[in-house]
Amino acid sequence: MRVVSVDEMRAIEQRAESEHGLDSPTLMEHAGRSVAEALRERLGGDVRGLRVVTLAGPGNNGGDGRVMNQHLTEWGVRVTTWRWRDNMMELAQGEKPAGDDLAGLRASLAEADVVADALLGTGHARPLDPRMRQALGLVAALRERTPAPVERPRPFVLAVDLPSGLNADTGAVDEGALAADLTVTLACPKVGLVLFPGAGYLGELVVGSIGLPDAMRFPPGLEMLSMSEARALLPHRPADSNKGTYGKLMVVAGSPQFIGAAALCGAAGARVGAGLVTLATTPERASVYAATLPEVTYLLLPPDQADPQARARALLDGLRGYDALVMGPGLSQAAGIQPFLLATLAGLRALPADERPRLLVDADGLNALAKEPEWWKLAPEGTIITPHPGEMARLRGGERVSSGGADRLAVAVQTAKDWNLVVILKGACPLIAAPDGALRVNWSPNPALATAGTGDVLSGMIGGLLAQGCAPWEAASLGVYLHGRAGARVRARLGEAGAIAPDLIPELPLAIRETRAGR
Repeated sequence: MRVVSVDEMRAIEQRAESEHGLDSPTLMEHAGRSVAEALRERLGGDVRGLRVVTLAGPGNNGGDGRVMNQHLTEWGVRVTTWRWRDNMMELAQGEKPAGDDLAGLRASLAEADVVADALLGTGHARPLDPRMRQALGLVAALRERTPAPVERPRPFVLAVDLPSGLNADTGAVDEGALAADLTVTLACPKVGLVLFPGAGYLGELVVGSIGLPDAMRFPPGLEMLSMSEARALLPHRPADSNKGTYGKLMVVAGSPQFIGAAALCGAAGARVGAGLVTLATTPERASVYAATLPEVTYLLLPPDQADPQARARALLDGLRGYDALVMGPGLSQAAGIQPFLLATLAGLRALPADERPRLLVDADGLNALAKEPEWWKLAPEGTIITPHPGEMARLRGGERVSSGGADRLAVAVQTAKDWNLVVILKGACPLIAAPDGALRVNWSPNPALATAGTGDVLSGMIGGLLAQGCAPWEAASLGVYLHGRAGARVRARLGEAGAIAPDLIPELPLAIRETRAGR
């Protein structure tokens, strides 16, 4: 699913007319109906008697709102429209005016079940008009009021295409913008919807139709991961399989300070379907892990304080026959970690390509390697790295990298190209970048995942997918998508606060089952 800029969206609309005969009124008809249908589905299907107040702007966004209102009134919804000052939009049959004054709007809002924001659309990047801010402020004040048992619940807010005041290219948000419960963006998600702060204003995101033909193709660019794409990437599970069918994963993780990282990583690799998972660790820590991970096997390495070269040789000897290797989670910043990792990378590069396991480096592995100039030249082809913004900043020599801003797009793409690696830049909306310039984003902002150890789970998941034969780009994309789905299941079950990384583990097979079924 393509994520587009404002200019790209304009070009798509122009092509729709010039190549397929879809003029603006036709696109608007499809858009308005699509928004109405999405709202009806979100509210349970039966919307008869519902009271909707639509804030209508003067342009195409207001026109989409008008068509939406026509369909809503046909379904028995009681629609009232507040028209911004110079909006001469004709009302639909059965639709009532709220006037263009704030007093009329205030009276209408007092009875509203739903408020539809159809003031401004994708092409608007200027500050909101003061009266628009006032109108949106009335809705915000109504929503912020704590209802007593006898008062009406706060109205549900629908954004048509995007919340008014959200910059569709940068994600910047006007101070008067109204956060939505449901955003129905039209034709394609816009770049600003996957960047913060804008991404925090969308509520649930649905992509609505403007009637573009299925045969219409878009040029390459930023893509949003979808269930259909993820489903196509899932490894096949033949009926006559055995554990050897699904590959072997080696995990090098954990230390006395961060002993749980290896357990999370190894368990996640097993839960996404790897045939065998092995933890490379010391005998002392192996005895701890065995109590909770009876399905995992162990490669016993020399003690942490031993010669790094000897530890690397022991690891490389034990890697024969393994399909994937994850290194880094919880390794710590002890003095011997960097030379151990560098020696391991050198040994991996010396192996024939058909005997070399696919590699993922994360967390302390990245922090240690960041101290080595041009370390990426030592990484085997197809290596995946999974930095969060702080780790990426260290890898790039101290350059600041935001957790959700527009700079992330260029950083991810340029790093993948320059270093010839697959890059997962973690954050609320993770980015996956390939050396050839391909870029994907996963739409899954989820505060429940903002807790220690969830990145270790992601690394293990991707390692497990690599072990099953997924190519690095596909494994990275699928792993991020399934991680987000599992996180959504945790959030639905436990809420936004208090979830911990182990809560993700049992949800992984269920997320895979949902994706395979296309639900």
